[in-house]
Amino acid sequence: MSGRIRTLLILIVPSLYLAATLLYSAYQAVWGVQVDPESAYTMNGLAMAAGYGSLKFDHPGTTTTLLVALIVRGWALVAGAGDVVAFGLEHYDAITWAGRTGEALALTGALLAGGLIVGRTTQSAIAAMLFQAGAFVHSDSFHFQTVLAPESLMAAFALFGMAIVIKAALDARPPGTGLGVVSGVIFAVGFSTKYLYLPQALFAVCLLRNRRAFVAAAIAGAIGFVGFSLIFNPGTITRGFGWLAQIATHKGNYGEGEPGFIDFGIFWSNMAAIVKAAPLVLGVYVVAAAVAVAWCVKSRSWRDPVSLTLGAAVLIYAAHLVATSKHYAVHYMLLPWVLTGGVLVLVVVQVRRLVPAIPSAALSLLAGSLCVAISAGTLIEARGAALHSYRLNAIGARLSKAVVAAGPACANVSSMFVRAPENDMNHGWDMTVQLWGDKAMRDRFSAAYASVFRIPLLDHNGYTRVLKNNFRPDSYAKLAADYPCIVVRAPEALDAESSIGLLGLNPDHCLIEGIHVYTVGLACAKVGSSFLEQR
Repeated sequence: MSGRIRTLLILIVPSLYLAATLLYSAYQAVWGVQVDPESAYTMNGLAMAAGYGSLKFDHPGTTTTLLVALIVRGWALVAGAGDVVAFGLEHYDAITWAGRTGEALALTGALLAGGLIVGRTTQSAIAAMLFQAGAFVHSDSFHFQTVLAPESLMAAFALFGMAIVIKAALDARPPGTGLGVVSGVIFAVGFSTKYLYLPQALFAVCLLRNRRAFVAAAIAGAIGFVGFSLIFNPGTITRGFGWLAQIATHKGNYGEGEPGFIDFGIFWSNMAAIVKAAPLVLGVYVVAAAVAVAWCVKSRSWRDPVSLTLGAAVLIYAAHLVATSKHYAVHYMLLPWVLTGGVLVLVVVQVRRLVPAIPSAALSLLAGSLCVAISAGTLIEARGAALHSYRLNAIGARLSKAVVAAGPACANVSSMFVRAPENDMNHGWDMTVQLWGDKAMRDRFSAAYASVFRIPLLDHNGYTRVLKNNFRPDSYAKLAADYPCIVVRAPEALDAESSIGLLGLNPDHCLIEGIHVYTVGLACAKVGSSFLEQR
């Protein structure tokens, strides 16, 4: 196969990925179902662009925050905006869309560059496409690769890093010092993106044929991570590892619950759910472990770079499986999932070495068919999820219009998870400025919002039990004095504690498409009638 044809084939999967993720993103409103965690990174990037530095250290998401900050800074500069905060709040949703697009381009670039590296190393376009198929291995990973969250850039760094690993393991010549430095830098930015990247350090075994390359990778990785973090997100160093220790020493989520490492009451059921979510992926890693051990037994050597790399991949999968079973959310398995294609490439190579009589075309066809089947299933599931989100978001947007139409003079209060287009900034505020900003910063953001938007942003916060008016604390008693009527939307029925004083005003209550609506000075039925008229 000529180099030109191989390159054209390697372009197919990245092109498909870019088209699929942009189409999927178009159905995921930034103020809708996915407001958590997207809004947190948009607000954090805005804070960094405004000169406050990163306010999040808990994932740490440094590269994601930096991407948003660059978008805000660049756009504000071109637009000649006088106040970056006001400009960012005015274009908040568009900034999130731009961030998603930036991530999509980054991951597409990683698929293309990684595919070219793998194709050149193996002299096989099929191997390159097999490697690239990792981007489609599961619908949850595809989703989090699309939305504005650290997982997307983490996947991009992991995929490109895996291509370097394959090159180091398969090249006839030992890896050079330069390749070690590149590996270390990729690890540094990957670890700065999300702490879950840490097990990737095990892939350094692919460099052991050249100790200088191994040492160079270790030094570049350590210095790169510390330097990058101290420049862009010092909290990663000063507070982030303390947060990780809190998680590791408590059984609940996010360092909550009783002391201890694992709650075995949920650990094994979580693990079973993870395995059930992607059984074929588990199968790939089991086969990887088997062929690695088989080669070591056959050759009576444990120094083979392919076997060592496959062993590292299995340990990485196991580490993520244990961590995710403890602190459960299926998408935490994203990293070993997206590496499945690269692991398959190494498995095919190892099987060919073990049983040379097996035609390479047969192995490639088998592995390729597996990837096509998984990818097709992922895209089908993603389509269903996108349409479901679209319907839910349409209901939220329609209800927002209905509230304004039914009570144009009313105080319009919304909450997170009711999919109100006007509310998405509040989650970002709660996760960044509210937690880590000082009074001057909070006042600046509140004043900036008031300078851009005529209608106040009223938020009924279910987490902090605080009613906010343009990000600042308020009360329902004051709203009742300032407005002739009040309309509140909540995702769940309110009780004495969660109502933040609203129930003391004896509100009317109704349920509209699963969203609880409370009204004071206005019949709730009027909002319901208005909702029906918004078709």
